[in-house]
Amino acid sequence: MNIDLRGVRYEVIHRGEGKPVLFLHGFTGNAHWVDSLPTLPIRLVSPSLLQHGATEHPSVNRSTMSQQVKDLSRLLDTDDRPWTVVGYSLGGRIALTLAACDERVEHVIGISTTPGLLTSKERAARRRQDAELAHLIETKGIAAFVNRWENLPLWRQTEDMKRSLRTGRLAQQPNALANSLRSIGTGHMPSLWGTLQCLPRTDLIVGSDDLKFKAIARYMQEERPDIKIYEISNAGHAPHIENASEFGTIIKKLILGGI
Repeated sequence: MNIDLRGVRYEVIHRGEGKPVLFLHGFTGNAHWVDSLPTLPIRLVSPSLLQHGATEHPSVNRSTMSQQVKDLSRLLDTDDRPWTVVGYSLGGRIALTLAACDERVEHVIGISTTPGLLTSKERAARRRQDAELAHLIETKGIAAFVNRWENLPLWRQTEDMKRSLRTGRLAQQPNALANSLRSIGTGHMPSLWGTLQCLPRTDLIVGSDDLKFKAIARYMQEERPDIKIYEISNAGHAPHIENASEFGTIIKKLILGGI
């Protein structure tokens, strides 16, 4: 279904009854990423984020982290109960930021994600990298970008997994993905490292082979020891795809209780 959030038309999946859980996909994803997740007795809400899927593609200035979080806060208005927010990669960064800004989030589950970069120098370097990637998308086309993206070493995916994801990636709009990098890429995200103590209950899921994000999760845990880390075996940066069975068991327990 489509819903208007602060003047922007969003594609949003609503499914089921129960405790409200907001699911936020990663870069190149869309609202339908939840189709590969286990069916749970919850009220599932999954939007296509700005510049993704069938959600409207506004300007770069209208697609920043602060704008995205304000839109999602409007989604939280649809239920008076406390929310759990589950976010993967880009969606995880947004989930952490939303949790820091909106007290209605009582539990955040970050999958292969980060609270941002610590220094302005790191953020500037990342903005340059993202600008180069945005230029590649716009000049070489979406297929050239997807070919490069799906062969990055951070994944642990079979050819069947790649094929299942490729259709959705190729359906994205090149200018929209480029503008996502320019507006809400990691280099444009305000650092949350100084506010980790203010977050609600926080759980992190990482793939066993995703060395970068395993290290980030451990650094977060050092800053805030009550953060729990769940490592999915035989998985890289997309554990919900690369080991769906083990991931499904963990996410079910985290959302419904049991760990």
